[in-house]
Amino acid sequence: MEYKFWVNDFNRISNYQDKYPLALQIFKSPQSFWYGDNPKKPKKHMEKSIRRLLNRAHPRLPILVMYNIPNRDVGQYSKGGAKTKERYLDFVERFARGVGEDSPIIIYEPDALPHSTLLSEEDREWRLELMKESLQMLTNNCNGIVYVDVGHSAWLHPKDANELLTRVSNPNVRGFSMNSCNYRSTKECMAWAKRLGRYRKDDYFVIDTSRNGNGPLDTEWCNPKGRALGETPTTNTDYEKCDAYLWIKIPGESDGKCNGGPKAGMFWGEQAEELVKNRYEL
Repeated sequence: MEYKFWVNDFNRISNYQDKYPLALQIFKSPQSFWYGDNPKKPKKHMEKSIRRLLNRAHPRLPILVMYNIPNRDVGQYSKGGAKTKERYLDFVERFARGVGEDSPIIIYEPDALPHSTLLSEEDREWRLELMKESLQMLTNNCNGIVYVDVGHSAWLHPKDANELLTRVSNPNVRGFSMNSCNYRSTKECMAWAKRLGRYRKDDYFVIDTSRNGNGPLDTEWCNPKGRALGETPTTNTDYEKCDAYLWIKIPGESDGKCNGGPKAGMFWGEQAEELVKNRYEL
């Protein structure tokens, strides 16, 4: 599939550009927009926000990330999410209304599927049923190009990932995303995705290459030192089942309060500049 990505035409780090000029290199490439639920905002705020973004990006495609599953991040650095099933389905419905007839790329709930393996049997079944219902609602009510996140290549065995995807996916889902917010190399991710593809012959996939230029630092997933930007977003992946390399995690945003970083999702200028320097050997 040929995607024409939208490069944001506004500066997300205007308050930091004098202190961290190298970080501006990041924002010359397309990055994603993450959506959770903010109870402090009116209910229609997210819907209107998505519509404004899509209108601004047209005819190119932005990358939207849904990140609001109950018990998000299983209580770790990005904990939160909707408080109840009803509130989550309301979030999905409003998100779908915002997208409407447009066809942005939608990354559905990073890590929610592999995190289900850490839950009790009862809680895992509850989550999987909720994901199935919400994905059906999403694909029934908007034209977004949906990829269900499956974690990274060192997490689930492809057979296990297939079983979980089978529980929640539907024929209108394009496929799966992987390596969201992680550092596994593109080569490793591609090999793992091809193994998963043996079970899921109709699925296509995307890989988050935002920070995998130097691969992982052992098993460290939270703000490891010495990492680099990976391949810039493109559909030229040299494999027909891999739709694109994307920057799902915004380079320069912290994984959490670890290894000197601020709380999850906050811009961290030092890390942003390190990613740029290590990519371009500046």
